Amino acid sequence: MPHYLVEYRELGNPAGREALRGDHIAYRKGFGTAMPLTGPLLGDDDQPVGSVVIIEAADATEAASLANGDPYVAAGVVELVSVRRYRIAAMKPPQA
Repeated sequence: MPHYLVEYRELGNPAGREALRGDHIAYRKGFGTAMPLTGPLLGDDDQPVGSVVIIEAADATEAASLANGDPYVAAGVVELVSVRRYRIAAMKPPQA
């Protein structure tokens, strides 16, 4: 199944972010191995300005639907910027 790189942009709703953090994390964990990478994009002050997700989906329509299903999207914490095909060329686990 192909992979897609999903990019989100923060909308300046820290209260919504905190209130839905558990739901957001549970939603993303629900993908299991179909989401090999996820994490925030940080500004110079180390605060989130967006996020990037690599997700496995049948096609771009399904990937966008899954991306828009994140509770942060519905609550106006983030907005979907783009969904693009992505090929994982190599993966190295982060050093602890």
